[in-house]
Amino acid sequence: MQKRLETVLALLLAVLTVSVTSLLYLFPQMHTYAFYEAPEEGVYSVLDLIRDDKTYLDVASYNIEEDMEHQLRLELPSNVSYDSITIREEPIYHTFTVSIPGVESNYVYNYPVVGSSDNIIDFTFDYADDTGILELTMDRVYVLKTTSEGSYVYLDFLDPSEVYDALVVVDAGHGGKDGGCNSAGVLEKELNLQIVEKIKDIFDKSDYNIGVYYTRLRDFNPEYEDRVTLANDLDADLFLSVHINSTASGRTSGINGSEVMYRSSDPSGASKAFSAHCLDAMLSTLGSSSKGLVAGDEIYIIRTSKVPVALAEIGFITNEKEREKMQSEEYQQKAALALYDAIITTLKENGKL
Repeated sequence: MQKRLETVLALLLAVLTVSVTSLLYLFPQMHTYAFYEAPEEGVYSVLDLIRDDKTYLDVASYNIEEDMEHQLRLELPSNVSYDSITIREEPIYHTFTVSIPGVESNYVYNYPVVGSSDNIIDFTFDYADDTGILELTMDRVYVLKTTSEGSYVYLDFLDPSEVYDALVVVDAGHGGKDGGCNSAGVLEKELNLQIVEKIKDIFDKSDYNIGVYYTRLRDFNPEYEDRVTLANDLDADLFLSVHINSTASGRTSGINGSEVMYRSSDPSGASKAFSAHCLDAMLSTLGSSSKGLVAGDEIYIIRTSKVPVALAEIGFITNEKEREKMQSEEYQQKAALALYDAIITTLKENGKL
């Protein structure tokens, strides 16, 4: 019995030895295999490749020029043009999304990204509908400058304060599952976003060198903390939040007019001064009645803002006539222009323009 047991143990040990030897032989090839056999689906980290994959590092080092003056370099396949690339910015999350159509799922393996990752928190690659999607999460807000030369695309991340004469954050209140106030099937979040989109159109056509950052330009609901942190981290010159008012009960009422909330605890008085310009501009441009300036320190984004802040209530959604006006393109355009004028007036007053 003992001899039989010894024989079995010896056989098991031999099998184990062969298995371990095989793994040790194959292990050096694993990174090389991973390099050539990229996942066909799912998001994976480019930073992890750069940090952990020796083969990726070798190829990246081989391809990079020692005198490259840019921070990051992407290489495009011969069938992809620079003009076909689209870049979407989400400043509230410090992200840039670069979409490259016509590449394959192993794009970042065959065309390694090279450069410095010091200011990048995360860098992922996804693949969908024959499009490679690179998402860069930065350590703070940057201005992205892109240039191209041959098959290469260069990315440089610049400090906004060194690019623009002034910095402004514009917030469309609510969004996503948070519709804000509502009446007769009309949602505040939609009116807020429509007005902010028109503010963006005006700024985009403006000749002033102002960096304007938006907390949202689509239907989602950023956290209050993220909204105000964007303004604080940028050390913005002004922070404007756009809202629509309602009666406390939410019932239809004759109450109407424009109101602006400010931070009364601001020792400089800059928040109140900016809010006063917003109210004056709305009363003049919209012809609305005044509900006045209101201390809004109980509201999180007002209380925690370290920069001059104004929360503009355009009108009352619970007032039938005002609700109808605020749904019209013409009235929204007037509201956008009024708030734009208030921003410009305040920046000039503060010596920024």
